[in-house]
Amino acid sequence: MAPIRPAEEAERCPQPSLSEEQEASEYLVARCKKIRTSDYMLFSSDALVHIASDSKASEKYTWLGERLRLTFKMMRSDSRLIRTMCHSHGLMQCSSKNPQVNVIWMGAPVKSVKMRELMPWQRLNQFPRSTELTKKDRLYENIERSKSIFGEAYDFIPEFYVTPRENQKMEIAFDRVLKEVTAAGGELCFPGEFIVKPTNSRQGKGIFFANSMADIPAEGPLLVSRYLKDPYLVNNHKFDLRIYVAVTSFYPLVAYVYSEGLARLASRPYDTSASSADSNEYVHLTNYSINKNSTSFVRNESMSSEDLGHKWTLGALLRYVENEGKDAKLLMLRIEDLIVKSLLSIQNSVATASRTTLRFACTNFELFGFDVLVDQALKPWLLEVNLSPSLACDAPLDSLLKTRLIADLLNLACVPLLDKKIIDSVTPALRKSMNASQDSETSDPDELELDPKCAKTLKRRPVGLKRSVLTKKIVSGNTSLIPNTEKKFDQIVRKVELEEGRRGDFIRVFPRNGTWGMYSPVMEDLGSDDFDERLFAEVITKKNMVIIGFFSEFTYSSSHSTFSSSAFSSMRIEEVSDLFHDVMMECSKYPSLADVPIEVREIISPWYEEASEYTKKITQDGETYASKLPTIRSTARLRTKSCAEFYEVRKVQMAKKKEAEAAAAKENEPVVLQAVAAKRV
Repeated sequence: MAPIRPAEEAERCPQPSLSEEQEASEYLVARCKKIRTSDYMLFSSDALVHIASDSKASEKYTWLGERLRLTFKMMRSDSRLIRTMCHSHGLMQCSSKNPQVNVIWMGAPVKSVKMRELMPWQRLNQFPRSTELTKKDRLYENIERSKSIFGEAYDFIPEFYVTPRENQKMEIAFDRVLKEVTAAGGELCFPGEFIVKPTNSRQGKGIFFANSMADIPAEGPLLVSRYLKDPYLVNNHKFDLRIYVAVTSFYPLVAYVYSEGLARLASRPYDTSASSADSNEYVHLTNYSINKNSTSFVRNESMSSEDLGHKWTLGALLRYVENEGKDAKLLMLRIEDLIVKSLLSIQNSVATASRTTLRFACTNFELFGFDVLVDQALKPWLLEVNLSPSLACDAPLDSLLKTRLIADLLNLACVPLLDKKIIDSVTPALRKSMNASQDSETSDPDELELDPKCAKTLKRRPVGLKRSVLTKKIVSGNTSLIPNTEKKFDQIVRKVELEEGRRGDFIRVFPRNGTWGMYSPVMEDLGSDDFDERLFAEVITKKNMVIIGFFSEFTYSSSHSTFSSSAFSSMRIEEVSDLFHDVMMECSKYPSLADVPIEVREIISPWYEEASEYTKKITQDGETYASKLPTIRSTARLRTKSCAEFYEVRKVQMAKKKEAEAAAAKENEPVVLQAVAAKRV
């Protein structure tokens, strides 16, 4: 992927020749003739190079969105990165009240009633009930429930309690820990044996440590979990990893891990003695929002080094681990395993909600931020999962990584290229069909009529829309426009195949070779549809029956539960699955790929090779990268009248707020000066 250059440098750069433009742009065939080569919008971080000032150069990215009048809106979110990316591709921003938009970006949970109104060409960045994963107490409880069913395969969260309903259990736990420490002749961990977090907060707000019930406030709910006091250290500093995970379907599950992530280091050296009492938040907490306020915090201001300061790239951290003689790729496979199991723990809940809420397939996608801590044995522990992870670009690494991330994420979403005129023609009939089928998926509408011009104009069909809507035959009578369950599954298969060529730097971790055999024994039964198994057969088994070398890809069904390879014909799939999960959890026992049993090694070897994507540098020597997001020129900020008025009103309000703050500061200035003078005296 080409680097993003600052706007001022882009102006100095010579314009590419015609042949270079033809190679770089999938939209442009010749300067005078523009055609589209895809049925879905293609996003690129390169579009941000020109959006600040060069309208002529940016036209190759904006013309398609402008011509088709594609739109987006943002609700309870004002992410500058999302707005910049959409404006850079010619999308017009609408008011948050406008229902007729192509892309909806939410910064908070969406009500089910709003999701029921989604049309097949719309894309929303959330799934119903995804808070089962992003609320700390629900996340831990879902994984603990899976652990009670499937055993130690789900052993990747620390011991925990939720107040106030588990206060009695927690008091017993405090007493038990005190007795254990005393019997071992040691002392209670400083700053505390347990770490306490509000269940629905972010950015490290409200976190504190506790050694007894007296430290726990009565109000709640709070998540009280065992403090992991033996972390893997980087230059004697504690760290955690921010891993970006994209999900494009929960049933069947389709999950991707981004090959580029962040390592956030504590700003002061790790120390469990009482001497760290004055700055324990900068020693024991790795949240960037906390550590950036430390006097010891070092910002990464140079793109030439990805391991400078207290925020590194994921690749830089993994290369550090490799230099320490550890198996960084196997660590990433264990993190992938942790991610897949976390998603499986809530699959039943999300799938149930999706069946009743989402009328059309492929309208939803979601980006999660997994926070992972690694201990001395190189075992990953899940700390929390973030809903709408921060997309702020206040450091050069953020700007480079997150612009690529969002471009690849929107490409995975497969935003259909449909002209607004066509959408307006189809919408009334679809609305009528949706209202007619509220009570039953198979109920029939009375009469549906479409504009004949729509059928003649529309040549391409977006994923999620029935073909009958777009044929020359006018739909009427008792034909429903809402796809049934089987049609939805077919559309999901088609979209997954599309995603393979549009995933960019995302790595698909489920499904892929071997995942059905390894994970089906630790998955809940979601009914007779068997979508996960069928998707594996459609996308993986049919196209790739051999993994690597002599080990043939196995199939698994109720009637064939053994490996198809003659070398392992005596081993049942459940036995190898148990061994696989033992390898994933027992990090001290299996520290490297060479220590992994051959039965499991043959399965995960392709995954291991693919994990090399995580260790690569995201910058190239000699290239220049943008240190921050560009400021979009006013002519590129396409907004509806109501949206533009909203921003004007907010601009005035912000100006008044700043004036009030400045006036208050000026009034308090003499008092402050007097206090300083008195202190000096």
